[in-house]
Amino acid sequence: MDRDYGAPVAIGGLGGSGTRVISALLRAAGFRNGEDLNEALDNRWFTITHKRRAFTESWPTEAELDQAVRLFRDAMTVGLEGLLRAEDRAVLDRIRADLPPEGTWKCGAFADSVDRMMASRAKPPGPWGWKEPNTHIFLPALDARLPGLRYIHVVRDAADMALSSNTQQLRNWGPRPTEDAPVVLRQLRFWTDANARALDYGAGMGDRFLVISYEDFCARPKPHWDRLVAFLGPEAGGDFPADLVSPPTIGRGAQLEPETVPEADRAAAEAVTARVAALGRV
Repeated sequence: MDRDYGAPVAIGGLGGSGTRVISALLRAAGFRNGEDLNEALDNRWFTITHKRRAFTESWPTEAELDQAVRLFRDAMTVGLEGLLRAEDRAVLDRIRADLPPEGTWKCGAFADSVDRMMASRAKPPGPWGWKEPNTHIFLPALDARLPGLRYIHVVRDAADMALSSNTQQLRNWGPRPTEDAPVVLRQLRFWTDANARALDYGAGMGDRFLVISYEDFCARPKPHWDRLVAFLGPEAGGDFPADLVSPPTIGRGAQLEPETVPEADRAAAEAVTARVAALGRV
């Protein structure tokens, strides 16, 4: 990678965890986070390259991961226009055909996003990054291929997320159900397993890994802003955006009936919650 672009900062977490607000903070701190974003500030080019149907059906090979990360990195930095290899164009053409409006793969990206990605041009040097909740799924692969990558993992209350209607990650990356367990319980188990994996891997990243408890952020946004700026380092600037609003769905987990959650699942979720509290609160 062109050294002028430096190492990126990525944001991930389960869908609906509050990553949008952290992405807004990243942008407020002076980091470029993409030119093709949805309303939730998800980077559609990451969605295109990583959240593709084929990857949800069969985990990608190392070569496929090499290509996916390279295409995304280059589109975000030096641009792809005039630089695409024949094999890269073939892959992007297949992805484009699978996306709406003609394709059937509903992942949050559309065919015209592939067109914009393929026509991307070089960006001015400077701090950059992205937010796409599924980033945590690919964290080890990204860390191995993007030297110096910094990652921010956003975690929202386990019970709140168990009752979330946003179950796309569970459907795409979770284990195929082998029993008739309710979606709420399967979502809770996915919350536990996915966050535990991220925390386990992040422990090896040292000071390049940051955990943010979303509920604690909503209660104390300014201290978390200061903590984020310190994590981002001297490249970070700007003023704290004071107009952030916490969602009304915080606390919906109180509606989760305790008897519907087996003791083993409750204990596992509580163990992860304790780890998040130790790492993600101010």
